[in-house]
Amino acid sequence: MLSIGKLGKGQERYYLEKVAEGAEDYYSGEGEAEGQWLGDAAKDLGLSGEIEPEQLTAMLTGMNPATGEPLGLREVGGRGSVPGFDLTFSAPKSVSLTWALGGPEAAAEVAAAHQQSVEAALGYMQANACWTRRGAGGAEFVHGNGYLAAAYLHRSSRNGDPQLHTHVLIANATKGPDGKWTRLYHPAIYDHAKTASYLYEANLRHELSRRLGVEWQEVRKGIAEIEGFKDEWLRTFSTRRAEILEAAGPGASARARQIATLTTRHVKEKNLSRETLRERWQTRATEIGLDREAIEATFGAEVDLQAQLTIGQLDRQVTAHASHFDRRDAVQAVANLLLNGAPAPEVQSVADAFIAFDAVVSVSEGAKGERFTTQRIWELEREALQRTARMQAEPRGEAGELIAARVIQSRPTLKPDQREMVRRLLAGREGIVVVIGEAGTGKSFATVAAAEGWAQAGYSLRVAAPTWRCGERASSRGT
Repeated sequence: MLSIGKLGKGQERYYLEKVAEGAEDYYSGEGEAEGQWLGDAAKDLGLSGEIEPEQLTAMLTGMNPATGEPLGLREVGGRGSVPGFDLTFSAPKSVSLTWALGGPEAAAEVAAAHQQSVEAALGYMQANACWTRRGAGGAEFVHGNGYLAAAYLHRSSRNGDPQLHTHVLIANATKGPDGKWTRLYHPAIYDHAKTASYLYEANLRHELSRRLGVEWQEVRKGIAEIEGFKDEWLRTFSTRRAEILEAAGPGASARARQIATLTTRHVKEKNLSRETLRERWQTRATEIGLDREAIEATFGAEVDLQAQLTIGQLDRQVTAHASHFDRRDAVQAVANLLLNGAPAPEVQSVADAFIAFDAVVSVSEGAKGERFTTQRIWELEREALQRTARMQAEPRGEAGELIAARVIQSRPTLKPDQREMVRRLLAGREGIVVVIGEAGTGKSFATVAAAEGWAQAGYSLRVAAPTWRCGERASSRGT
């Protein structure tokens, strides 16, 4: 999974202490791996290997980490900018437990697979989300030369659970084709984060299937756990997640969970050695029957690593929740369908091949790229429009003014526009009536009132709704 955070403006020293010197044992510290340079812009500056503290300071303050000289970084649009972004790639819990409890050989393979997958996902981000701007007011978008990035591998969550994850700190800077350094167009980073997350997970599944012979449970929203890991094992070592969900409450939105994450955050325990952490993990694991032998029992399967998908599978996946899609959606669909994953470039290649197939139709070209639909959806929509035209031309029977008046009178809380809507639906003779209103204006309440009127008039009703909740409300009234 990939999450993104902005680095605070004017807090470079704080990040230096937090990241490079391990003052809070969070980004680096006792037992954590040294930071490593990543990104094409770092390569262009001759940066590789371990990161020195002063180099990170330079990176976050617009200086060349290799020489200490200013990059000549310019603002575009006249606004101040944050120093950078924190892209955090986190392995699924079963993968982290395999790394923590599966023995040194398994740990090495997991760590290598994780690192390779992080780099693959970052490669996608550089190719698709590394933009800067030129021209008056920054109206022209141009590709940058890649990210100037520092990667820090971490072993545990704030609650001390095994949680293999890498913080990739990206400087808010890239060099354009003209050789000048300017700020990143950062909305692109957020636009492509979900797709990068799916690619990280698919690449990781492929690498671990290849390296350890593990199989996978169902892929949900791009993420899967290793087959053979019990839910109890995952819950026991997911105390931070449980803490956040409890604080947010049942059915909480993503925004509510984000707020709960911040409000329940506490200082990570300092100066824990690797040995101390592993002793704690082993003790807890033994209590629930999770030992090295149980983890090794998930290894050694003969896994099919060929990415074999049908056009029909991709058609259904990419149009499951929307009638049109873009390349990002196609990449996500491929990744979600590949149980054993695939290398990130191969996932993208399959998505591009699908888009080029005759069954896919281009429908628009927007600021964020071309959008598509499938021939199947195109035909369904055309048939629906033709049917709508026929229904519009053919008068229908109405429930009548009397029933409309009775239904409206029985609901004194109906507002004037809702009363007019009910009257129009019940007493009008149009074959099609379109109701438009903002969320929360009472469309569903008025529709249920009209449905009761139709039922009183003896009409058999069929209800379809874009959301379960809306359809359930109508069904609960016997319509």
